[in-house]
Amino acid sequence: MSLGTMMIGAADAQTVVRFGHVDGEGDLLANPYWAYTEVFSSIVKSHTGGRYEIQVFPNGQLGDLESLLEQNARGSLQIVGGLNAGHVAAYAPAAQVLEMPYTFSTTEVAREVLEGPFGKKLSDTVAEQSGVRILNYLPSAFRNFSNSVRPIRTPEDMVGLKIRTQQVPIHIKMVEALGASPTPIAWAELYSALQTGVVDGQENAPYTMLLANLQEVQKYYTLDHHLINMPLITINEEFYQGLSDEDRAAFDYAGRQATFAMLGIIAAKESQDLKVIEKAGVEIYQPTAEEFQAFVEKTQQPIAEILTEQVGAELISELQQAIADAQD
Repeated sequence: MSLGTMMIGAADAQTVVRFGHVDGEGDLLANPYWAYTEVFSSIVKSHTGGRYEIQVFPNGQLGDLESLLEQNARGSLQIVGGLNAGHVAAYAPAAQVLEMPYTFSTTEVAREVLEGPFGKKLSDTVAEQSGVRILNYLPSAFRNFSNSVRPIRTPEDMVGLKIRTQQVPIHIKMVEALGASPTPIAWAELYSALQTGVVDGQENAPYTMLLANLQEVQKYYTLDHHLINMPLITINEEFYQGLSDEDRAAFDYAGRQATFAMLGIIAAKESQDLKVIEKAGVEIYQPTAEEFQAFVEKTQQPIAEILTEQVGAELISELQQAIADAQD
C-alpha cells in the first residue's frame, strides 16, 4: 500500500458529530450559541487531530427542542444545545432540582455550584436516568417577567395575566402560584402569540428576548430574577462513553472553553441588551427587596413540596448546601 493510499484511508476515518440547536448563526453578539459552536468545533477538531468533525445544525433545522432531546437520547443526534432542566426532566426527573425559583443569587454562584461536585453528580445521575449527559451548564442570565398590560411590581400585579410558559410542569406551577394563567406555547410561535394577544406576557432573559425581538410586542419588563436562565449542552451518553480517554478529555476541554466564550459574551452585553429593550419603548422595573421577597414567598414553598415528591429531599438539601458553600 502506498503512502498516499494510507493518508486517504486516515482521512476517511474522520467521524462526523451532529450538533443541533434552535438559535441562529452569523453574528457572535446577537447569537451567542454561534460563539459556543465555533469554539467547541474548532477545539474538538484540533485536539483530536481532525478525527472528529462537528457538524452544526442551527435554527431548529432538525426540529424543536423536545424533538432534539428525543434524537439526543436515541443517539441519532450526538449533541444538543439549548435544552433546559425542565426539558431534560421528562427523561431524568433529577434535573428538576435546578428549576426551584429564586434559588441562585447570582450567575457566579450558579457557575461555582454546577462546575463543582454537585454539578458533576447531577450530570452522572441524569446520564444514568436518561442516556443523555449534561456536558455543560450555561447559567447565563436571569429570567424575568414581561407583559403588555401593566407593570408588575408585586405578585398581585400578575393576577389575571396570561403568561406564556414552556411545557415544563415546574414553570407552570410557578406562574400559577403567582396568580397568573400559564399558557404553554412553542418558542417559534411566541412572537405571534404576544402580538395577537393570545398571551399577555412571557418570561425570559434579556438576551433571549432580543433573539426573538420580543421587545417589539411587550410594554413592561420586571427584573424579578425568578429563574436563572440555564441552557444545557447535552451529549449522548453512549457516544460519550465510547470515546477514548484522550478524545473524551478533548470534548470536555472544548466544552469548558466554549462555555467560557458564550457566557462571557452574554455577561458583557447584558447592560446593553437592557438599554436596547428600554429604547424599544419597554418600561423596565427593578423590584425592591421587600417586593422581591413577596415573589419568593409565593413560589418557593409550593414548588419545594412538588420537588420533594419528585426528586427527594436529599438532592434539594445537597443543592442548598452547595449554594451556601459557594456564597461563603
